[in-house]
Amino acid sequence: MVTTGSSGGEGRQYSSGSGLRRVLSFREVFFASLGGQSPFLSITTYGTAIILYAGLLAPLAALIGTLIVLVNGLVVYKLSQRITKTGGYYTYANHLISHRVGIVTGFVYLFYSILYGSAYAIGAAGITWFLFHINFMYTLTVLLVVQAVLAILGIKPSARYAVFAGSLELGILVAIGAVLLYLSHFNLNLNLINGQGVSLPQFGYAVLFAAAIPTGYGTITPLSGETRMASKTIPRAIVAVILAGGLLAAFDLLAFNSAGLTLFGSFSSFEGFIRSMVSLSSFNSPVLYLLHRYLGIFIDVPVLLALINDGVLGVLAYNLASSRVLYAMSIDGWLPKPLSYINVNTNNPTLAVLVSSVGVILVSVLTSSSLSPLMAFLVLGALSTMAGLIVHVVSDVSLIRISARRVKRYLGQIILASSALALAAYSITSAVVSTNPVFIELFLGWLIIGFIYAEAQSIIREE
Repeated sequence: MVTTGSSGGEGRQYSSGSGLRRVLSFREVFFASLGGQSPFLSITTYGTAIILYAGLLAPLAALIGTLIVLVNGLVVYKLSQRITKTGGYYTYANHLISHRVGIVTGFVYLFYSILYGSAYAIGAAGITWFLFHINFMYTLTVLLVVQAVLAILGIKPSARYAVFAGSLELGILVAIGAVLLYLSHFNLNLNLINGQGVSLPQFGYAVLFAAAIPTGYGTITPLSGETRMASKTIPRAIVAVILAGGLLAAFDLLAFNSAGLTLFGSFSSFEGFIRSMVSLSSFNSPVLYLLHRYLGIFIDVPVLLALINDGVLGVLAYNLASSRVLYAMSIDGWLPKPLSYINVNTNNPTLAVLVSSVGVILVSVLTSSSLSPLMAFLVLGALSTMAGLIVHVVSDVSLIRISARRVKRYLGQIILASSALALAAYSITSAVVSTNPVFIELFLGWLIIGFIYAEAQSIIREE
C-alpha cells in the first residue's frame, strides 16, 4: 500500500504531517551521520596525508580542520533551526533563494551524495582486498547490496543498524588509539616551534585533508522531516558529529605519531617510511602497517569489522540523504510524482530509495571497472568534494539572504555565513587548481544539465 507525500497545497508548500513520519531520535541521527564519515577509512587514507604534510603537528592540523568544518556546520545549524522539512540543502535554497537555485542545488547534492557514497564503498572494498586478499568485486557487491536492502527496509531499521555498528566502530577506534599510545609509551612530541621543518603551505595542505574527515554532517539535514523535534535535534547532531569526528581523528593521529616515533626513533625516519609506502597504485597505508607491527594478527578482526561498517554505513548515509532530496523535489513538483510515494508500512519513499540505490551501484561498478580501486576512490572523492563545496556556498548565501532582512539582529549570522563563504571559495579555488581538467569538465557538464532542467521547469510552471 502506498500513499503520496503531497500535502494538497499549491506551489512548493506541503505539510510535513502528511508526509514522512518523525521517528528519529538524536542518537539515531548522530550515528547515521557519523557513519557517513566512514571514520576508519577516512583516518586511514586522509590521516596518512595529514601526517605526511604536517608531521608531528598532524593532531593540530586535525583540530584546525575540524574548526573550519565547524564554521560551515554552524551555518547549516542556523538554517536547520528555521526549516525542518525533508530535503536539507535543496529545501534551504528552494525556500530562501529561488526555485531555480533550489533545483540546481538538488542536482548538485545528488551528484555529491551518490559519488561520495560510491567512493566509500570502493575504498572499503579496496582496502579489504589489499589487506585480506578478498575479491574486490565480491566485497563491493556485498557492501552495495547490504546497504541497499537496509535503505529499502526504511529509515528506522537503517538507524538501528547505524547505532549498533557506529557504536562498535567508535569503540574500536578509541581502543586502537589508547592501545597504541600505551604500547608506544606515550611518545608525544608537539614541537610547535620547529615542527620538524613543516612550512606554512605544507601545514595548510594538511589542514585541507583534515577538513575532509568530519564531513558526514552533510547527510543530516535531508532527514529533518523524519526527526523528532527537528529544530533542536538536527542542530545538536550537526555540531556533535563534527566535533566527534574531528576529535577522534586528532586523538588517533596523536597515537599514530607516537607509535611511529617509537618504532623508527625519529620523525625523519618515520617520514621516509611513509613516503616509501604511499603510491597511486594500491591502498598501502602506513597507518595499517603500524597497526600490524604493534598489534599483529589481533588487529585483523577489528579492522575487518571497521571496514565493513564503513562500507555499509558510509554508503547508506549518503543513499538515504540523496533519496530524501529526490523525495522533496518530487513533493515540490520538480521531479516525477511517483518519487514521492511513501510505503506506509516502512515510512519510506521506496521508489526514491530504489533510484538512489541504483545510482550508487551504477557509479560504483562503472568507475571501479574503468579505473583501479584507488584511482576510482580518489576521482570520486575529488568530484564529490567539489560538488559539496558548491552546496555549502548555496547554504551560506541562503543564511546571508534571510539574515540581511534584519541586519542589526542577525549581524553575527551574516558574519558567520560570510566567513564560511570565504573559506568555501578558497577551497573551491584550491580544488579546481589541483584537479584534472577532465574531471572539472565532467562536474561542469552535470551543473549545466541542472541549470537547463531548472530553466525548463520554470518555463513549464509559468505556462
